[in-house]
Amino acid sequence: MKTMFNSNINTRRLGVVLGLFLCASTALASQGGVKELLSSRFGHSERVSFVKVAVEGPSRQRIESELGRRLPRESYTVYVATTAGKVDGYALFDEERGQHEMISFATFFDAAGQVTSVEVVTYREAYGDGIKAERFRRQFVGRSARSGFRPDADIDAISGATISSRSMCRGVQRASLLVQELRQQPPTVLAAR
Repeated sequence: MKTMFNSNINTRRLGVVLGLFLCASTALASQGGVKELLSSRFGHSERVSFVKVAVEGPSRQRIESELGRRLPRESYTVYVATTAGKVDGYALFDEERGQHEMISFATFFDAAGQVTSVEVVTYREAYGDGIKAERFRRQFVGRSARSGFRPDADIDAISGATISSRSMCRGVQRASLLVQELRQQPPTVLAAR
């Protein structure tokens, strides 16, 4: 995994940087949604920065082997919240295909790489929105890259939203593996503040 870009921002400038970033990339949701989610999770942190990482070589092979499928993108943006030079947590905004449409979601992690919450940012399907329920999303809390994410084995799928449930399991597992890879980088990648 190669770090392509690392930018530091304080929480007051978070909106400006996020706005520029989202305009330049494919937006997962409205600017306000991403900004609000990051502020609600990392409002106590001194800084929220983002690291754009290219997943290549052995890292890519390792992640794809764990997932059992190819990564859909060449690079991912991981938000890193820090206070006094120590990581408070991570966030990754991503998309996964439901039955017909893309589901935009955010996965939040603590400093150890365990999921602290999963939020459905935009659900576009006509039905199956049961995955937005707290009861379903709470099942991911405490899981990490080493945890199981199999629908109906590790995570209870939602009746009437089986495809969406599977999509979320794939997406959160991918996010967990990406954060694990980032955490294995030399400390200077995350601590260059």
